[in-house]
Amino acid sequence: MSLFDENAKILAGMARDGSNLGPSRLVDFSHVFPDHASAKAFADECSMDGLKIDIVETERDDDPWDVTVSKEMEPSAENVTSWEERFHASARIYGGRADGWGFFRV
Repeated sequence: MSLFDENAKILAGMARDGSNLGPSRLVDFSHVFPDHASAKAFADECSMDGLKIDIVETERDDDPWDVTVSKEMEPSAENVTSWEERFHASARIYGGRADGWGFFRV
């Protein structure tokens, strides 16, 4: 299953469960990194685009640094997939990887 198809399936399930997918809202894209320097470098790159960034150290042994990048958008499979792929490619440059996305129900 392609990433687009996977995201379309997730969004369809959210719609069935009562989420209104029409309005624009912040969509949070999570990424994990092995160290603070990598997480910060990725966050700094994303912040140049004016995106909301949150960096948190966790207690995980593997990839203990979480970076959440929040982007205002209408949550469609096309929008989510496009940004997820973009952020993942950037995270990989700094030794990180994508770790899912989500948003608060409206």
